[in-house]
Amino acid sequence: MTEILELRLDELHAIGALPDGGTYRPLYSDAWAEAVKRVERWFKDAGLKTTRDAVGTLWGRAEGTDKGKSIVTGSHIDTVRRGGRLDGALGIVAGLTAVETLLATKGKPRRTLEVVAICEEEGSRFATNFWGSRAITGRIDKVDADIAQAMRERGLDPAKISAAARDDIDTFVELHIEQGALLEASGAALAVVSAIVGTAHLEVTVTGRPDHAGTTPMELRRDALAGAAVMIQAVESVARSLGKPAVATVGRVRAEPDQINVIPGRAVFTIDLRHSDLSARKALEQRIRSLCATVASERGLQFAIRMLQEWPPVPMHPEVRAVLARAAQDTGVAAEEMVSGAGHDAQILAARCRVGMLFVPSIGGRSHCPEETTSPEHLALGTHVLQRALELLAY
Repeated sequence: MTEILELRLDELHAIGALPDGGTYRPLYSDAWAEAVKRVERWFKDAGLKTTRDAVGTLWGRAEGTDKGKSIVTGSHIDTVRRGGRLDGALGIVAGLTAVETLLATKGKPRRTLEVVAICEEEGSRFATNFWGSRAITGRIDKVDADIAQAMRERGLDPAKISAAARDDIDTFVELHIEQGALLEASGAALAVVSAIVGTAHLEVTVTGRPDHAGTTPMELRRDALAGAAVMIQAVESVARSLGKPAVATVGRVRAEPDQINVIPGRAVFTIDLRHSDLSARKALEQRIRSLCATVASERGLQFAIRMLQEWPPVPMHPEVRAVLARAAQDTGVAAEEMVSGAGHDAQILAARCRVGMLFVPSIGGRSHCPEETTSPEHLALGTHVLQRALELLAY
């Protein structure tokens, strides 16, 4: 199993590989299309019936002997810019390998088994986070003109997106790397995810007054960037004071007019807030809003905060968690239980079906970068546990 996993992961990683390291397969790009085609070939070679939905998500189906909803595994096929080898790809490759092995050793399943390569999750080309899973759950209500054009270039009709919605999925399970260092630090080889944190993305705009950098004394300045810097420090301090699992990140900062000899009159920065408890996440946001207001008032600045997007925390289904824990035990693994600090398609799919996730360790906690890696032994172990879970669910 290790050999085929490594071979397929290497093949997929090479599609969209960048000269400076990592790979890039943004939604509807040439690299994306090539990757979907490659995975489709793998699905067909494994004896799965393949279809593509209205947004380009690829499905591979093994029909069950009983009627009823499907058991689904897989992940997303797109990547961030300079992405690693495993994020998303592991879930597709491990899911295919597990289903392929079950079909070869156990024969036709009782419940229909499907492997899915979800078209997009990362939002690395368009503002489309969870585009594939939102289409599956019928949660796309408008299409940006640029996305619509990109769809047409791939032979997809934006007017038919609603046709991608599914109501015949019973359970979705996914194997994923943790993307952090907690699992590795614990010494555990595997974790069953209990919940996915809630996320809020905010954009803060601080407005002061642009003035000459040499002629304006310090006490008369209304420096928007200096005020933003104090707010940014407060964001970190608030999250630290609340403790785990609260996290807050300022990922983008820009100043205007962006000249070396002009006091910034405007500064804009983003905040990514995460917590597994919705009320705690909202409390974190409120404290940050209050501190930003205080800083602005003290410095004679104006400020505004805009919510860019918000996703609530999502618990994994208790019955699916129990199946995954049993699968780990049957495979001889003592699985940890942990909260996912990253977002995943499972949190969207939970609106339509039961969901569960397995994590394997990320070496050094690295992810979303070329250095993203997990030991081959842990990849194989995770795939074995996923295979056993699918057997428990579908046979």
